Amino acid sequence: HICTFILLKLSGERSFGVSLNRPYRTKLPCDLPLFSGSHADLISITLHKIIVNGSFRLVPLYSCFLTIVCNFSPYWRSMSLVASVKLVNLFELFSSPKFLYSSEKAYRHLALLLEIFNNIIQYQYNGNQHLVYAIVRRKDAFGRLASLTLAKAIYQCNKAFPKSEEPEYDADAEEAAAQVAAMTVQELDEGGKPLPAKKDRGVDGDEPPPRKKPPKGRFLPNEAWMGEIKRSLPLETCNRLLQHLVPVVDDMCRRKNGVVDEIEILEVFKDITMVGLLPVPHAIVIRKYQPNQYTSIWFTAIMWGVIFLRSQKPPIFDKECIELFQVSNEGETAGGGK
Repeated sequence: HICTFILLKLSGERSFGVSLNRPYRTKLPCDLPLFSGSHADLISITLHKIIVNGSFRLVPLYSCFLTIVCNFSPYWRSMSLVASVKLVNLFELFSSPKFLYSSEKAYRHLALLLEIFNNIIQYQYNGNQHLVYAIVRRKDAFGRLASLTLAKAIYQCNKAFPKSEEPEYDADAEEAAAQVAAMTVQELDEGGKPLPAKKDRGVDGDEPPPRKKPPKGRFLPNEAWMGEIKRSLPLETCNRLLQHLVPVVDDMCRRKNGVVDEIEILEVFKDITMVGLLPVPHAIVIRKYQPNQYTSIWFTAIMWGVIFLRSQKPPIFDKECIELFQVSNEGETAGGGK
């Protein structure tokens, strides 16, 4: 959690995003796939590993992980092959029925991933052929999402979650909301000016009524949800990219009887310009971490907890007199301080 706070804070600075392009040559004592790239690659590969193989308790931090990558993505000059594949794998994971229909707001992860892809395609296309190729190879995942209808969504949801089965992952869980409540962010443009807050409106544009706690049970797609997901997912840039590049790759495969080397395709992508084919470049949005009373309480508890635990020999604090926190032992609870 502390590392996430630190990275979220740093990623809001343009200079940090630019500096992540420095080559990464250090070997860390951890189980990461071999790659040749920059520190930006290191962060994205590490966060991918945490999402895929990490503890279930870290699910509430997924949005924060993706926000970190999204903040520095406009400055990512050259993404490695490994990082490209990992990010597109995450897109497939979060667009799968098991994730997408696990809760009403589960699509938010997809929105952040699409923003990462859009930032790189619009602002750093020339050095990121690996990502472009990975997107082209997984074109079906983008096509399924673009052609999603309410009837398809209901069918996929019922197939993924039979009536007797509850979703394992819930992006709207109260525990998840409580854990990330402290990690508030403010959307800014590249010049540091606040952007207008996005309001959660209904399909007709009116303010929705106050939300009550939904009854326990699995989520089922409806018309309002379909309208919200169509508005929230920025698919146009990737769709335009695929409309132009997929026929190029298909033509290469036909001319060479389906035997085309990956390097040849990457070389073709380097020579292709997307100027005039993509939508008008969008404004760069930076989500900066905003300090608040929740983070103050959380950091205070963490820091004093560390100080207390490391000050037992000799004991500086008398836990019977100081009320800072509660120490819970199996079978008994000792009260502590403030």
